Amino acid sequence: MTQRHNTGWLKVCSQSAMGLVLGAVVGTAQASGTMSGYQDDVESLDAALGSLVESYRADTQTGDELATFKQQWESVEYHEAVEDNAKPLYPLIWQAIGQLENTLDDSAAPSAVESAANRVRATLWQGLGALRLATSKAAGQPQEGSAESGETPITAIKEALDEALGEYYEGEIDEAKTLVSDAYMQRFEGLEGGLIELDPELVEGLEEDFNASLPNAMESGKDEQVATLVKSMKARLDQSRELLAGQETVEVF
Repeated sequence: MTQRHNTGWLKVCSQSAMGLVLGAVVGTAQASGTMSGYQDDVESLDAALGSLVESYRADTQTGDELATFKQQWESVEYHEAVEDNAKPLYPLIWQAIGQLENTLDDSAAPSAVESAANRVRATLWQGLGALRLATSKAAGQPQEGSAESGETPITAIKEALDEALGEYYEGEIDEAKTLVSDAYMQRFEGLEGGLIELDPELVEGLEEDFNASLPNAMESGKDEQVATLVKSMKARLDQSRELLAGQETVEVF
């Protein structure tokens, strides 16, 4: 893994994006399915960037791949969602893509191309986190600390993982690890009591990933492993939500 070059330009909107996006109108009836689709879009775009970088390393023509990536980015539903509901991040994604294109045109070193691709990845994942937050707010979910279901804490954990992945791709490894740690300490630990009774192996696996597997992969710069872990953790968090919801149904009836 080559050393990443942190440009810092994403920091300009890291807080404002989360604030401004809250006023967006997001469909609430199919919010969960919509977010799942957006996540699929981002993962597909992420994989396309990885393929482009590998092609460049192999000295293969990447102009067509970049053109295909841009077409893919403009065609997915995630693109329109960011344009409409995460406005501070939308131009930054395009700027990052433009920087990647310039880097390719300059026939830069593979490490520079990888860094430029990672900047695109960072904005994509931060946009997903912003949309996830907007969706949860628009759905009128209870605020953290309420006596209602675990929906909000789990949504907040997934937001934190998206943001951590963005920070990681931007080269902010310590910040990414801090976000993961805070998500565990401040959010997930509060859910463990109920989850342990329902699925102790699920809890054990998530604990290991939060505290060891994901931070270690980030520290080692293992991009593919980091992305795979985050995807797996979010899937198991969705499973945790279903288990907790089922527990509440049993208690009510």
